[in-house]
Amino acid sequence: IDTPDGDSLLVWGYGVTGGTMQYPGPTLIVNQGDTVTVNLSNSLPQPVSIIFPGQENVVATGGTPGMLTRESSGVADPVSYSFVANRPGTFMYQSGTRPELQTEMGLVGALIVRPSGAPQQAYNHPSTAFDYEYLFLLTEMDPQIHYRVDRGLYDTTDTTAYHPVLWFINGRNGP
Repeated sequence: IDTPDGDSLLVWGYGVTGGTMQYPGPTLIVNQGDTVTVNLSNSLPQPVSIIFPGQENVVATGGTPGMLTRESSGVADPVSYSFVANRPGTFMYQSGTRPELQTEMGLVGALIVRPSGAPQQAYNHPSTAFDYEYLFLLTEMDPQIHYRVDRGLYDTTDTTAYHPVLWFINGRNGP
């Protein structure tokens, strides 16, 4: 990803099958009550997963057991995540494998669950009606972490010294 100082950083990202990765990941827009299935195929040099905070009863199949959910260790080791989107609202999804490192590297995206019966309302209540919808996903980056990962130093990258100096709105950064 290009930075405003003329530099660029290695980022990881989720993407749609057959497409390129995105930062942030693709926005998932579903209706309340929909069964959502996300298939993860990993082409990164580290195991990867996805968690869906705010969603209940997420079932992961395939892959290998990880600390928070099942992980994909490579292209030949896919994972499928499935859940019923019961709670309307706007949520993030992110990596559940070393989230302090992988979310920083770009494995993050937005999930919008539209309420059933009220598509132009945020939470199925008349006071939350809207005419236009805008999503602002705010993220930040510490370039030092990205430089270390770019050199293959995954296991020795210390994220406790995190010092972000780049800020993004929907993957676009500013000065």
